[in-house]
Amino acid sequence: MVSEVTRRRAQMILIGAVTFAAVIIGLTVIINSYFVTQSGVVSDVSPQIDEANEFEYESRKGVRSLVVRLNHRHRNLSATDLATVISRNTTVYRDLMAESYASSRGEYVTVSYVNDSSQFGSRVVQSADANVTSNPPANQSEWVIGRPAETSNLGWFTMNVNVQETSETPMWINVTNASSHWVNVSMHRTTAGSGENLRVTSNVSSAGNTSTLCDPSRDRVLLDLVDGSAFTSDCRFNATTAIAPPYRVSVSGGENAVAKYELVYNETADSAHYEVCDSSVARTQPCRTPAVWVANVTTQFSGSELTYANEYNITVYEEAR
Repeated sequence: MVSEVTRRRAQMILIGAVTFAAVIIGLTVIINSYFVTQSGVVSDVSPQIDEANEFEYESRKGVRSLVVRLNHRHRNLSATDLATVISRNTTVYRDLMAESYASSRGEYVTVSYVNDSSQFGSRVVQSADANVTSNPPANQSEWVIGRPAETSNLGWFTMNVNVQETSETPMWINVTNASSHWVNVSMHRTTAGSGENLRVTSNVSSAGNTSTLCDPSRDRVLLDLVDGSAFTSDCRFNATTAIAPPYRVSVSGGENAVAKYELVYNETADSAHYEVCDSSVARTQPCRTPAVWVANVTTQFSGSELTYANEYNITVYEEAR
């Protein structure tokens, strides 16, 4: 026969077990609720991280493309004027990007160009057809484009050659680096192939010779002398990237070619050799004008679950070439 004391102990154990089970069930509900909530937060943030990364990529690419175009759009701007043009166009780009993100994703984004923290280089430009010589032409076997006494990083070197007016006698573009390695590129008009073409021959100190025919379009050939190609993609050759920077660029036989051209260095061109580009300087005369080499940019991204601000530098010409 069960005693009264034993019966009470059994009841207490049963009540305790039921209470413990209720506590466990309650904690389980709370813990499950916590993890479900946290999973929802992570789920919300993760897409915004991807969108923020996409915004950073788009803004860097967009600003770089914008600055390159504006560096080469005008000839006669001062550094202050160029900064104003870039700031104004970046503001338009910012507003368009902000409108796109706000309407399609409900996020706030902004991007701004900071001129005071940007770095300027120098652009040497001859914007109309003429011989590739100094002005006035000097009686010398070599003419240095840029800073005669120093090597500099080169970001841009294009030449738009008038094939019809160019001689069958070669002009040479000579590129030397600080380690005395060199690339010599010659060009001249030839009737080899179909009609008149531009023969481009490249001689590299460590790689030998290459030669190619570049077909003109409307009697012109536009050459990229950094990458070594024509913009019509019909010819390729070794150019400045065949050796390591910094470079010294010179021309010999420039009286044999007729072209327009421009180079961008990371430093100011020698003021003793070039006038500042303005309306009084003939377009057939090489002159110097500023170009942004490194653009400083600030960005901001704000979404429902992610907000941040960033500042970074964009190397406008990608490589210090």
